[in-house]
Amino acid sequence: MNAAWSKLALLTYNLVSATRGLCFSVEERTVRMKKFRLLLIHLSGRMNRNNCVMGLRLCASAEAIARMTKVGAVFELPTQATAAVAMGRGKNKRFG
Repeated sequence: MNAAWSKLALLTYNLVSATRGLCFSVEERTVRMKKFRLLLIHLSGRMNRNNCVMGLRLCASAEAIARMTKVGAVFELPTQATAAVAMGRGKNKRFG
Protein backbone atom coordinates (compact mmCIF):
# COMPACT_ATOMS: atom_id res chain seq x y z
CA MET A 1 0.00 0.00 0.00
CA ASN A 2 2.74 2.47 0.91
CA ALA A 3 4.77 1.75 -2.23
CA ALA A 4 1.72 2.21 -4.45
CA TRP A 5 0.79 5.43 -2.65
CA SER A 6 4.27 6.88 -3.04
CA LYS A 7 4.37 5.97 -6.76
CA LEU A 8 0.99 7.63 -7.25
CA ALA A 9 2.18 10.74 -5.40
CA LEU A 10 5.34 10.87 -7.54
CA LEU A 11 3.33 10.50 -10.75
CA THR A 12 0.95 13.26 -9.64
CA TYR A 13 3.86 15.56 -8.80
CA ASN A 14 5.40 14.96 -12.23
CA LEU A 15 2.11 15.67 -14.04
CA VAL A 16 1.53 18.87 -12.08
CA SER A 17 5.11 20.03 -12.71
CA ALA A 18 4.81 19.32 -16.43
CA THR A 19 1.49 21.16 -16.61
CA ARG A 20 2.91 24.18 -14.80
CA GLY A 21 5.99 24.32 -17.00
CA LEU A 22 4.29 23.78 -20.35
CA CYS A 23 0.88 25.40 -19.98
CA PHE A 24 0.98 28.18 -17.42
CA SER A 25 2.26 31.72 -17.86
CA VAL A 26 5.48 32.82 -16.18
CA GLU A 27 3.81 34.34 -13.11
CA GLU A 28 1.55 31.29 -12.64
CA ARG A 29 4.34 28.69 -12.72
CA THR A 30 5.31 29.14 -9.07
CA VAL A 31 1.84 28.74 -7.56
CA ARG A 32 1.18 26.26 -4.80
CA MET A 33 -1.08 23.25 -5.21
CA LYS A 34 -4.15 25.00 -3.77
CA LYS A 35 -3.88 27.81 -6.32
CA PHE A 36 -3.16 25.24 -9.08
CA ARG A 37 -6.47 23.52 -8.28
CA LEU A 38 -8.27 26.86 -8.36
CA LEU A 39 -6.68 27.83 -11.69
CA LEU A 40 -7.25 24.59 -13.54
CA ILE A 41 -9.39 21.98 -11.82
CA HIS A 42 -12.11 23.92 -9.99
CA LEU A 43 -13.90 25.37 -13.01
CA SER A 44 -17.66 25.27 -12.93
CA GLY A 45 -19.46 24.01 -15.99
CA ARG A 46 -22.07 21.60 -17.20
CA MET A 47 -22.37 18.99 -19.88
CA ASN A 48 -25.25 19.45 -22.29
CA ARG A 49 -26.59 17.50 -25.23
CA ASN A 50 -28.17 19.13 -28.24
CA ASN A 51 -29.24 16.96 -31.19
CA CYS A 52 -27.11 14.06 -29.95
CA VAL A 53 -23.98 16.24 -29.79
CA MET A 54 -22.32 16.50 -26.38
CA GLY A 55 -20.95 19.85 -25.31
CA LEU A 56 -19.34 21.47 -22.29
CA ARG A 57 -20.52 24.90 -21.16
CA LEU A 58 -18.08 26.62 -18.83
CA CYS A 59 -18.87 29.44 -16.45
CA ALA A 60 -15.35 30.86 -16.20
CA SER A 61 -13.23 33.78 -17.35
CA ALA A 62 -11.66 33.87 -20.80
CA GLU A 63 -8.21 33.36 -19.25
CA ALA A 64 -9.34 30.20 -17.44
CA ILE A 65 -10.87 28.78 -20.61
CA ALA A 66 -7.71 29.62 -22.59
CA ARG A 67 -5.58 27.93 -19.91
CA MET A 68 -7.74 24.80 -20.04
CA THR A 69 -7.61 24.77 -23.85
CA LYS A 70 -3.82 25.05 -23.77
CA VAL A 71 -3.56 22.08 -21.40
CA GLY A 72 -5.77 20.09 -23.77
CA ALA A 73 -3.59 21.04 -26.73
CA VAL A 74 -0.32 20.17 -24.98
CA PHE A 75 -1.56 16.83 -23.61
CA GLU A 76 -3.64 15.88 -26.64
CA LEU A 77 -5.36 12.51 -26.32
CA PRO A 78 -6.68 10.42 -29.20
CA THR A 79 -10.45 10.39 -29.20
CA GLN A 80 -13.04 8.29 -30.91
CA ALA A 81 -14.33 9.78 -34.15
CA THR A 82 -17.89 11.07 -33.98
CA ALA A 83 -20.38 12.08 -36.62
CA ALA A 84 -19.84 15.61 -37.90
CA VAL A 85 -23.57 16.07 -38.46
CA ALA A 86 -26.05 15.85 -35.59
CA MET A 87 -28.31 12.84 -36.00
CA GLY A 88 -31.48 14.26 -34.48
CA ARG A 89 -34.85 15.33 -35.93
CA GLY A 90 -34.19 14.35 -39.54
CA LYS A 91 -31.41 16.86 -40.16
CA ASN A 92 -28.97 14.18 -41.24
CA LYS A 93 -29.61 13.18 -44.86
CA ARG A 94 -27.57 9.97 -44.65
CA PHE A 95 -30.18 8.12 -42.58
CA GLY A 96 -33.36 9.03 -44.38
